[in-house]
Amino acid sequence: MTITLFGSLNTAYRALQTMQTAIQTAGHNTANAATPGYSRQRVIFTQTTPYTLPTHYRDVAAGQLGTGVRASAIRRYRSSFLDAQIREQTWSKKGWETKQDTLQQVQVILNEPSDTGLNSHLGNFFSAWQDLAATPDSSAARAYVAETAAEFSAVLRQSYEQLSSLQSDLNDRVDMQVTKINDLAYRIADLNKAIAHVNSVGQQPNDLRDQRDEVVKELSQMLNVTVGETDAGSYWVGVGGRMLVSDYTVREMAAVQDTANNLQFKVTWAQDGQTVNVKGAPLDSTLTTTQAKLLAGELGGAFVSRDIIVTQKMSELDSIANAVMTAVNNLHQTGYDLNGASTAGQDFFVGTGARDIEVSSFITGDYSRIATASVPNAPGDGSLALSIYQLADAPLMNGGTTKVSDFYRAVIGNLGQDAQQADIMTQNHQLLAQHLETRQEQIAGVSLDEESVNLIEYQRSYQAAARVMTTVDEMLDRVINGMGLVGR
Repeated sequence: MTITLFGSLNTAYRALQTMQTAIQTAGHNTANAATPGYSRQRVIFTQTTPYTLPTHYRDVAAGQLGTGVRASAIRRYRSSFLDAQIREQTWSKKGWETKQDTLQQVQVILNEPSDTGLNSHLGNFFSAWQDLAATPDSSAARAYVAETAAEFSAVLRQSYEQLSSLQSDLNDRVDMQVTKINDLAYRIADLNKAIAHVNSVGQQPNDLRDQRDEVVKELSQMLNVTVGETDAGSYWVGVGGRMLVSDYTVREMAAVQDTANNLQFKVTWAQDGQTVNVKGAPLDSTLTTTQAKLLAGELGGAFVSRDIIVTQKMSELDSIANAVMTAVNNLHQTGYDLNGASTAGQDFFVGTGARDIEVSSFITGDYSRIATASVPNAPGDGSLALSIYQLADAPLMNGGTTKVSDFYRAVIGNLGQDAQQADIMTQNHQLLAQHLETRQEQIAGVSLDEESVNLIEYQRSYQAAARVMTTVDEMLDRVINGMGLVGR
């Protein structure tokens, strides 16, 4: 009997310990209800091994006696499948966000449609030649041609310079993102080591796993990653078919200046200098428009923005500048100025493109040198000026098939379409990511109402176990102190 009573005392003690663990876990859930990335935890209750009463008459014995409950594990509730989907959507969303931001900045730089945009200044420039054709001997008309030409050139140079600054900013962003990727990789490796140590002693590193999943999610914002888990509980992280993190080892990436691309940064593996590829798209100057469609994330978005979006707009401005310079200069060199002198060999514009286009010093030094006549000694002849004005409707672009104004309008139209697409895709991926986050929250999120109910249940169980212990103590006191006294 005494053995059974002591067993009951031990059963109550186990219950008290187990309920303390459950209450502690519920309190931990409640405290972290608003913590980003936290996964709710629950104590797994398991019956302890029952005790068989020794007896010579097994058929009349009561059978095995239960010995109570124990906390066999503290389970972490989270879906690794949803985590993988969230990482994929996060990667796509961040890529579109980066492109969306770049396209919005390009729209601000080009500032179209507006009275101060390039299209307006281009129209003013050609209109000024029409006025000069009507009054070729007018000093005011000549000054206006030079003024509108200077304004047109200045807008081209300013737009190109601002695009170049945006490109430099994106290039610096690549360098910073590679540094951040390496930092996150080392954090994952450190957490792998800590998690493996906790696992080795038979405990559950739930909070460390939460921290690691948050770091992996942050890494997935930068570039596409493949994540797997070893038997020891460590994560391995792959990028483009190569390991970034393997157990406790990190293979660093490096941002290296690319001599083939104006010293712009490319991303390589520091170990062997090989270019990093993400889904078959290289993170260097060889990136094509087709490959760019495969890239996303903040790093991929920066490459697409720098080497495709901004570079294309700069090239288009160069095409406009060179087309106008070449056409105007070719005609200007065939004419005669106000003084009847030939302007052969004298350019109206100078420069190599949109970067440095400007009105030549030959013109700015004396506006009478502007060629307006097709024949010498004919100050009233404006036929050449009229020919330059007619360049506004000449097919100077796309191999002689498109007017400059139409070409530029197409550039702005395509820019608007790309920006709209980026807006839509960003919203779509945002909604998908939110949906997946909501589903994950249903599994891993903490419900304060549920935790409150559990706390009451655990509290009542604790109180009942304490009552059992008190009852057993009173019974033992009766057996030990109140029985077997002779002569009373």
